[in-house]
Amino acid sequence: MNDTDCTLLSYFDTAAQGFGDRLRAVPDTCWGNATPCTEWNVRQLANHMIQGSRIYTSLLRGGSSTEFMANLDQEVLNGDLATVYPDAVADCRAAFHATGALDRIVDYPFGPVPGRQLLGLYVVDAITHTWDLARAVQLDEGLNARTVHWILRNLAWIYHGVSESPIADSNRYYGPPTEAPTSQGTSEQDLLLRTMGRSL
Repeated sequence: MNDTDCTLLSYFDTAAQGFGDRLRAVPDTCWGNATPCTEWNVRQLANHMIQGSRIYTSLLRGGSSTEFMANLDQEVLNGDLATVYPDAVADCRAAFHATGALDRIVDYPFGPVPGRQLLGLYVVDAITHTWDLARAVQLDEGLNARTVHWILRNLAWIYHGVSESPIADSNRYYGPPTEAPTSQGTSEQDLLLRTMGRSL
């Protein structure tokens, strides 16, 4: 991975904003809709992204993997999800921008990683769940092409040393690819989504 830290941080902003844009557009009647993540409805998916931002913030500030797993699926009890989300993202963004944060080794539950790699993991999660949310609520499913390209180019680096990974023999959090990832004529977005176990 040869990107500058400034460029890397820009992918965080793009990925987080993409999810936030869809989240603000969720109709009041759609929070119970099923999502491509079969264990979550729309509200639960939004909750996951808010809690994920908070937990990544905690990791960057010295939190433990035990705390990560204990808090991952806790329900956000206060406030409207569409307004709570940007606050959680802002805190996470500040944590990634803190001096030394990208070089700090954090206690990620599936293997210790530097903050720089943790940012990559966040970006993949946010981009993938942006599509999940869009599909669930019939919003624009187009993902940021620059970010999708960056993820595909850096998948091996993003998941290096991470035990739960869509590019390893692991199905706990990622389903197996839904189609051969090297299919000719497949768009980069579809290639990424299929790699992440999504059925298109």
